[in-house]
Amino acid sequence: MKINYQPAHLFSSNAWANGTTTELVKYPIESDFLKRDFIFRISTATVEAEQSTFSDFSGLTRILMVLEGSMTLIHEGRYQKHLNPYDQDTFDGSWATKSIGKVRDFNLMCNAQAVGSIRAFSMEKSQQESVSVAHKRIILFIHTGRFRCFDQTLNAGDVLDIESSDCKEIKLECLLNGTLILSEIELV
Repeated sequence: MKINYQPAHLFSSNAWANGTTTELVKYPIESDFLKRDFIFRISTATVEAEQSTFSDFSGLTRILMVLEGSMTLIHEGRYQKHLNPYDQDTFDGSWATKSIGKVRDFNLMCNAQAVGSIRAFSMEKSQQESVSVAHKRIILFIHTGRFRCFDQTLNAGDVLDIESSDCKEIKLECLLNGTLILSEIELV
């Protein structure tokens, strides 16, 4: 098993048209976001304008989860969906998409070489949970609180990237009430 711990202070944010974005994990590591030559990318972002138009990410599947605030995603000619904290939507990156609402969100983008999913776990201090996983790459992002996983203490903003896993479950222990986001990614 290969585990990479990245504390929150190592991440930097970059401005985009309507807020900021923070890249947490991308694969391969040497890929370039602007060239869009990654297989998958995980990030958080803020949307600071009341209305926003999403960039075209043709060739990518997007999963967006609201962390803070609420928004309505409008996929023109398809459907619209209102998202509150920890609600998510999966959509094609080529869709003409607009949003209404100021939020902080969590994003997973995958090209055709990967399939991913995300789940939020809210826990209380001293609570322990065994989470089933399926031999995939597992990435934990701590949104709030403090947790322990594989003897690693994780604080808000930290990332634990389990690159290769032969386990069927991971054990989480909550040290301070909070919520973490678990991403599972499988290369196909």
